[in-house]
Amino acid sequence: MGRTKKQETQHTPRAAPPATPSGPMDGFLQTPLGSSREAHGSKMAPVSPASSCSEPDQPTLADIGAEIRRLAANMVTKSDLQSLTATLTTSLTSAVTALRTDMEAQGGRIQALETQALESQHQATAADTALTRQGNMLLALRRQVEDLDNRSRRSNIRVRGVPEGEGPENVEELLTALFLQILRTDAPPNIRFERAHRALRPRIRDGDPRDIICCLH
Repeated sequence: MGRTKKQETQHTPRAAPPATPSGPMDGFLQTPLGSSREAHGSKMAPVSPASSCSEPDQPTLADIGAEIRRLAANMVTKSDLQSLTATLTTSLTSAVTALRTDMEAQGGRIQALETQALESQHQATAADTALTRQGNMLLALRRQVEDLDNRSRRSNIRVRGVPEGEGPENVEELLTALFLQILRTDAPPNIRFERAHRALRPRIRDGDPRDIICCLH
């Protein structure tokens, strides 16, 4: 009896669920159904259909051809380069020509100034030489005048003691009468004077009369 009951209480083993074909990583990637995450909800924001990545449209051959034609139209051509080079060459040539003309004009002005400066230097040298020569001539003339003055003084006759009148007097007539009296002659006077005058000093009242200085011709 007891052996029969023991055999009845034994449970039959559960049948294993049918295995589905899977890869070696499916056990780590798959989530069991009815999990707690699905029950409580995911913490990530829900993905909207609009934000889902969609592959861009692939350009067609017509689009590629149109883009190539647009790029080719915007490319610089050989004629454009030649025109730009010619424009730059003309501009540089004009600038260089104007600069050369200005430099030539400046060179001409500088040369003219140098010529004028050289002429002014020559004129200054000539003027200095002439001034030195004139100074020497003036010194020589001064010496000659002094010599002539000294020589002329040698022929002077100084007459002293002739009374001096109050008014103006004719010194030549006074001397002529005096000389005729000294010569004791009544002949007509033939005496000519180069100069005749009183001594060049102030007249002293109640003093000796001034000397008479004369030079006979």
